[in-house]
Amino acid sequence: MKKDEYLVVRADVLPEVFRKVIAVKKLLDSGEVYSVNSAVQQVKISRSAFYKYRDAVRPFDDTKGGSIYSLVLQIENFPGVFPATIEIISRSGARIVNLHQNSALKGLSTILVTIDDGSMKDSPAEIVTRLRRVHGIRNISILDK
Repeated sequence: MKKDEYLVVRADVLPEVFRKVIAVKKLLDSGEVYSVNSAVQQVKISRSAFYKYRDAVRPFDDTKGGSIYSLVLQIENFPGVFPATIEIISRSGARIVNLHQNSALKGLSTILVTIDDGSMKDSPAEIVTRLRRVHGIRNISILDK
């Protein structure tokens, strides 16, 4: 089986560790606990089991939104470049999940934008094509899907 191949499996046929990993993630996401150590102790699994499977399992309803992409952009520190970037992403219908911009160093900034493509009208490739046309964007890469 390829690494990027997915299966939908009834939870009751899976080993208990997978349900426990999801329980740990829910505790952390809800803010009920603030550390992985506290969550794994409460659910009674090892930290190594949690870290081994944390990126491989999620509740089925979490997949309804679409795929999550992270775009990394290197931009010149010109007025209007950052707003133009956000406008292009927003007009595509993508939901911005997270956004981080570092301080400009030697006239360049790096922006990390995490998007959910669940309601996107355009493909990530089309967004990248539009972003490449913006004067002041030096480099764009898609980190993950």
